[in-house]
Amino acid sequence: MGVSLDLRKAHHSRVHGDIVAVQTWVNDERSLVLLPTHRKDAGWYILGESAAWKWNINAIDPTERNTVLTHADNQARIACMMLGIEATLRNRARIVNIITDTLPDLIRMPAAPEQEFIDAAFGEMRLMADGQVIKAEDIKVQKAAGATYG
Repeated sequence: MGVSLDLRKAHHSRVHGDIVAVQTWVNDERSLVLLPTHRKDAGWYILGESAAWKWNINAIDPTERNTVLTHADNQARIACMMLGIEATLRNRARIVNIITDTLPDLIRMPAAPEQEFIDAAFGEMRLMADGQVIKAEDIKVQKAAGATYG
């Protein structure tokens, strides 16, 4: 399965020391992308909105708390590995805190980025009735998407 990601259209980003948390859209899904600030050879950790509910530690049934905490710890280990940092308890806790603090913003994020168009008009459309122009609008061409990996 390919991934479509354009960081130029990111909704919001925040630096947490050596980790950058970017709220953007990946394959048309609201997502949180964690990427290293300084390590150029490390990977990224992507959390899609469809899996974000598994991280909602505060809004879970107390009987399921251990299951959610185990999931969060396991995923934090994977994130550490992807980001090229040691999976120490401190680093795993940082990852969990970054993700859980960002979840409310991820949910409030728009469902899709705003469409971008090339500045020049390609033409004009007119809606006419009885020979009179009711509405006229420029025809714009949408800008090409960013890099697509697949």
